[in-house]
Amino acid sequence: MVNRTHNAIVNAFLMLIDELDFNKISVDMIMKKATVSRSTFYRYFKDKYDVMNATYKNLLDYYVAPERSKSYRDLCYHLFKYGQENLSIFKNALNSTGFNSFSNFIYEYSYKTALAITRSNRNGEGFTPVEELQVDVFCNGICAVYKKIVSKSYSIDPMDAAEALYEMMPESLKHYWWKTA
Repeated sequence: MVNRTHNAIVNAFLMLIDELDFNKISVDMIMKKATVSRSTFYRYFKDKYDVMNATYKNLLDYYVAPERSKSYRDLCYHLFKYGQENLSIFKNALNSTGFNSFSNFIYEYSYKTALAITRSNRNGEGFTPVEELQVDVFCNGICAVYKKIVSKSYSIDPMDAAEALYEMMPESLKHYWWKTA
């Protein structure tokens, strides 16, 4: 079930982050834009970092669905295309720093999602120790590349980026992330 208040807060944040650096946005600004009270805001979110991170969680959850992505290649394509189409939002969000930063959340949530997909496709078993190391390095690397792509440090088409990243993925991981049958 879609929660209108939750979405109103997220959408208010997205409107603000599209125009302002993350550090210039306050919870009061988000509340005012969403037309919610302080108690309502805190019923749904801990702070502005939590709202920001919910945007990536929603995005990844949306694109990881089997009807949208049939492979890791598809997922990379969707994420990079969305990032390029919403460049100011991601560029401003990536300016956040510290433990709760957007880039830290991207890594943590991406890793958690990869583990869940792997467990699902392996009947509850997760990564082997070697695969865990590989996926850790791969998720960290993807986050670094994603930051460069959305900040236009790389001039590459999202499909070409997705293809290159898929080819770099360790063979031991490629077939565990989505069921092909």
